[in-house]
Amino acid sequence: MKYTKIVIIGLLATAVFVSCKNESEEKVEVAVENSAPEVVTKKIEEKRELTPEQNDRVNSLWSKVSMNADTKNFIRLMTSAGIAEDLLSPSSKLTVFAPTNESFLVFTEKSNITNNPEEKEALKTLLQNHIIVGSMNSSELVRAIKKNTKVELTTLAGSKLTATMVGSDIVLTNKAGATATVTKSDIMASNGVLHIVDAVLK
Repeated sequence: MKYTKIVIIGLLATAVFVSCKNESEEKVEVAVENSAPEVVTKKIEEKRELTPEQNDRVNSLWSKVSMNADTKNFIRLMTSAGIAEDLLSPSSKLTVFAPTNESFLVFTEKSNITNNPEEKEALKTLLQNHIIVGSMNSSELVRAIKKNTKVELTTLAGSKLTATMVGSDIVLTNKAGATATVTKSDIMASNGVLHIVDAVLK
């Protein structure tokens, strides 16, 4: 009889312990379920929050040109020429006509300007002649061209480019008569716009 009572008491104690443990675990699970999303969300928001300066840099022309697979050579040469800051400044509004990687390969077959340290100033001028003062998307360019059959653009180097329409294409011509056609347009940045062209305006 005493043995039976002991067994019953033991079973009741075990049941109470298990019940308390399960309740405790449930409370922990509920607490985790309730708080975890808030903590995770807060951490994500903290990581994503950028200063205005950081946001400008992330969305700058420099970033857009760097991230585009077609313009790796252009950004590499901008760095070599020491004029990367031209594309980073948030205060300037620019239009970049960046030649494709392939067009630079064709260009370097005829000129060593891109690989000669002594030609750094000439390289700087060449690259700046692909950057226009002021931001113009393709629609604005087309409207300006159609209004006057052509539009004259001033580059960072101080030279002039003439934009015309050939069919539905925007074509740029420099003073030397070299031409380049816009193949991709309107890659928007915080400080301007990037267009990609099929030739180097040498």
